[in-house]
Amino acid sequence: MRAELWQEQRLQLSLTKELVQAIELLQYSAVDLEAFLYEQSLENPFLEIRRTRVRQRPSRTERDQKQWLENIGARAETLVGHLLSQLPALKLADREERIVRYLIASLDEDGYLRVPLAELAARFSASEQEMERGLRLVQSLDPPGVGARDLAECLLLQLERLPERDELAEMIVRYHFVPFAEKSWKTLAKQLGVSLGELQRVFELIRTLEPRPGIHYSSETPPLVVPDVIVVRGAEGDWMAAYNDDIHPELGWNREYERRIAASGDRHAEQFIKEKYRQFTWLAKSLEQRKQTLLHLTAVIIDRQRSCLEFGLSALKPMTMREVAEELGVHESTVSRAVRHKYVQTPFGTVELRRFFSNAATAAGDEAASSARVKAIIEALISEEDRRAPLSDQQLADLLRDRHGIAISRRTVAKYREQLRIPSSAKRRQYIGLP
Repeated sequence: MRAELWQEQRLQLSLTKELVQAIELLQYSAVDLEAFLYEQSLENPFLEIRRTRVRQRPSRTERDQKQWLENIGARAETLVGHLLSQLPALKLADREERIVRYLIASLDEDGYLRVPLAELAARFSASEQEMERGLRLVQSLDPPGVGARDLAECLLLQLERLPERDELAEMIVRYHFVPFAEKSWKTLAKQLGVSLGELQRVFELIRTLEPRPGIHYSSETPPLVVPDVIVVRGAEGDWMAAYNDDIHPELGWNREYERRIAASGDRHAEQFIKEKYRQFTWLAKSLEQRKQTLLHLTAVIIDRQRSCLEFGLSALKPMTMREVAEELGVHESTVSRAVRHKYVQTPFGTVELRRFFSNAATAAGDEAASSARVKAIIEALISEEDRRAPLSDQQLADLLRDRHGIAISRRTVAKYREQLRIPSSAKRRQYIGLP
């Protein structure tokens, strides 16, 4: 065995720092992109961030700008703050108020007390009786149902505060909640000596209650949704896509600072300027490439989803990322990065770009139907059904085939129904009007 040397030529793709940066820019959301640009301005002293963009074309109408600005959420009142604001009216003693405040701080975001009272009593160095009295005070506050330890107690607290008490509803929730929730109504009706219609009445009453009393209060600011692309309809009825230039500031190069540094005549300073200018030009090129990629992607979506733009997401056609990637001549991963955390403003609202992609639910008929369209049809069929004899999954599958030419299995119908959070036919059945 002897050692040998030989030459070999090989082509190999190498991910440079600039290429990695371009890939990252493509998948950034509008908010993340602006934060990234400001970070770059801190690293590059010649890079300027200009908030006032010089426009080469007339700006969009004030109404179009206002539409996406209205997506900025306002900070809502917190549940803890709402509860604490009611304490002065109770006129509690010092220790009692401290216990109540401690219990309020122990509630979760839904308004439930998940920690056992015995554990809280040990932490606060109080007796369980003191904690029990404090909890009853918390449960007397608004919103009704707050401070409950489980769903049954939450509903019961709300029933007890109704202007007209319902003894049957309170008894069912207090002693028979599990069989009632599972809709074992025939057995329960015999046990209680009531009719199915009365159980249905109680069910309708309980549906008006709030299972999560803290849901309308938040400790976080709702996320800001800014559209990257705006789709509008032209005067001749054609759809057009416009890039939202307001999502990031304009980049500029500080020529005055460059001249001051270059005037020193330092060779290292000149090399520093060249390196920073190369970074600046690459960043500007990456931003333009991101813009063009989004515009080309949106153009394909407009071409393939015209009916969706006309009638909403219920008219969505099957379209996969691989099909769009082949049409654009890019890799599927590029499309996936491009639609990640990106939003488009449409006539029916601001939606995520990813929503326009949907697999075909069936290949029957002249045209395949998207899963989104099938879900919309299933939801419409269920909303129109006879509540006393709700449609089974097999009946829904038959109606999809006979009325809409969509052939899918019963199992697929059940999967879509569960994704829509619609209960089974047995749990949707209502007994009002039956003997």
